[in-house]
Amino acid sequence: MVTIGNMDFPLDRQYYTKSGAHMWLKEENGLIKIGLDAFASEMAGFLTFFSVNSDEPKAGEAIGSFESAKFVSRFHSPISGKVVEVNKEAMANPKLINDDPYSAWIVSIQPNNMSELESEFIISSENDVQQWINSEMKKLEEEA
Repeated sequence: MVTIGNMDFPLDRQYYTKSGAHMWLKEENGLIKIGLDAFASEMAGFLTFFSVNSDEPKAGEAIGSFESAKFVSRFHSPISGKVVEVNKEAMANPKLINDDPYSAWIVSIQPNNMSELESEFIISSENDVQQWINSEMKKLEEEA
């Protein structure tokens, strides 16, 4: 576990870092569950709406959108594949993602190619996660 401030980043999964995506990925039985990480959940604030609008996303493409009191944003798939399940509980109650972003996954994808998990934008080591989040925090400070 990497803890920065009040945000936890479990090391039993990978993180998608491209363009500030802040998605986590976890392989379970050949499928990849995907959700928002603690940083995205914290920065978004109280989530009010989630939608998934792509059945066969390509890596890096928008797969859906989410809304909070602060903003509306799209979220992107870290891998190409076929959506096999959408977390209906999280769609109906997006606050579940705020409460525990690592239990409230968004979609489960059957990947076209597991080698995409070796992308330069997908990280998993404690050191990489620590450096990435510290860099993201520094960007926020500079923008403020």
